[in-house]
Amino acid sequence: MDYSGQLLYFSLMEMTPRSQNLKSPRAPQPEIYALYGEQPGDFGIEDLHIEDIDARARLHDWKILPHAHSGMMQFIYISEGGAEAIVEDRITPLRSGDLFFIPEGVIHSFDFQDGTIGWVLSVDSPFLKTASFRSLRDLFFGRMFSVSKLILDAKRKQEADTLFECLHKEFIGSREGRRAMLECLTQALLILTIREMPRLKGTGTEPLNGARIATAYRDLINRRFYDHWSVADYASALSVSPSQLTRICRLHVGKSPAALIHARILLEAQRMLRYTEAPAAQIAFELGYQDPAYFSRFFKRLAGVTPRQYRLQSRNRNLKPEKSNYPHHG
Repeated sequence: MDYSGQLLYFSLMEMTPRSQNLKSPRAPQPEIYALYGEQPGDFGIEDLHIEDIDARARLHDWKILPHAHSGMMQFIYISEGGAEAIVEDRITPLRSGDLFFIPEGVIHSFDFQDGTIGWVLSVDSPFLKTASFRSLRDLFFGRMFSVSKLILDAKRKQEADTLFECLHKEFIGSREGRRAMLECLTQALLILTIREMPRLKGTGTEPLNGARIATAYRDLINRRFYDHWSVADYASALSVSPSQLTRICRLHVGKSPAALIHARILLEAQRMLRYTEAPAAQIAFELGYQDPAYFSRFFKRLAGVTPRQYRLQSRNRNLKPEKSNYPHHG
């Protein structure tokens, strides 16, 4: 079973409280930033921000360390050059013409090639909740449920180059109508992204309503996975039947509701194994498993390796590009 596409969308912010209870951290917890190096609440950070890759990456020797963003999603666009993007424990190469979407709260880092030319567009989640973005937002999240990479052809790359350059020029300027123009250009970028994504099955309003429920289900899992709710519990909280929830998840995510719950638990276990020295038995207990052997079997069934093997692989950075299986299109 492959859970990588869905697990990458779950938020770091729900991980921190219990992981901090584990003793002997192996490495510092990934930082939670607004923009990289800037804490949430720092003065002057707008709800939409765009900068060229060079502006920040060069200051850090082209290496951006593991971190997550609070309430902010990002689009990373490579015009020239390339990078290795590391999201949770998956690596994917980024090349010229690649557009990479990272949802809020996901741990990621970058190793850019020197001199890479491109853009980082950061969008505060509430920005997309305004009335002008509603229809686009539903379409977007109906298709971009997980970390995704779009591989643009020459024509679409030219369009993306123009859009990002116009966004940046407008962002750093102060001309009349700046806010409205930024919204329009962001809408155009979302439309470009939506057009490049696979189409939803079905017609009418059901896919859009289903997308909202699927997103709400993911967010509810983030808050309740420690409690080991059943699928019926989640369905009840969302005011749908278990069969409806199953149909929605399979349509919009390609996984069953139970598989998404398991993916979230697996992700939390992987984060604890990577960033602490806590024994697997303690991690099992923190995640609500009284039988460490059962937890180890659960982990191996989903991850393909035991907790101990996973920790060793993570420590040795035994990660291979092209092995990541979250969606990429082009």
